[in-house]
Amino acid sequence: MNRTLGIFRMHWRDKFSVLVLPWVICGFSFVVNLIVGAGVRPEEGIYTGGLSSIYVYVFVAGIVILAQTFPFALGMGVRRTDYFWGTLAATASSSAITTVVLILLSEAEAGWLNGWGVGLHFFHLPFVHEGPAWLQAATHFTLLMTLILIGFFISAVYRRFGKFGLYAFGLVALLVFIVGPLLLTYFERWDDIGRWVEANFHTLNDLTPWLLLVAVLLGLGSYGMLRKATI
Repeated sequence: MNRTLGIFRMHWRDKFSVLVLPWVICGFSFVVNLIVGAGVRPEEGIYTGGLSSIYVYVFVAGIVILAQTFPFALGMGVRRTDYFWGTLAATASSSAITTVVLILLSEAEAGWLNGWGVGLHFFHLPFVHEGPAWLQAATHFTLLMTLILIGFFISAVYRRFGKFGLYAFGLVALLVFIVGPLLLTYFERWDDIGRWVEANFHTLNDLTPWLLLVAVLLGLGSYGMLRKATI
């Protein structure tokens, strides 16, 4: 437990990268969109995807965090299990803080500030912010953790199998995304998939159980590879 807590504290020593930098990037995107909104002011408002910057950041952070800290932690005599759980706890806590800030900004934008006075929809978006606040928070948190674990899994593949293993993984993923759509087109299944999606997914909240399942599988896969990874 003490070593797990030590890994948790190790990650939180770099508070700038954990908390400040993602909001600096997101804030820059927000300011740009705010200036555009002030200049254009369309009647229906401005709907922007600038919020995705924070999700891209956590995905990249998931890749970088393992590469930067895993060899150091093991060199200090930390067990792989302690490293994994300490890292997971650190990413979960940072995701929880980010989630709270996102919910507060969404509520402020939609209610208190009325689109920042220019009709800007940056933090409060259709499909994304639907339902009660607690459900939105669960969705944000699960999405953040899933993206972090995707990056963490990719980095774990490299740590376990080396660059050739990573190339093989990338090739397989590329083939899936190329061959999959081709097969769906050949067997004329796109309409069936479209009807299924339309019937089952009305908001991002409907994706939360699936994202949670993906996050668990990624976590288990990463843990299994790290147990056998070399420094």
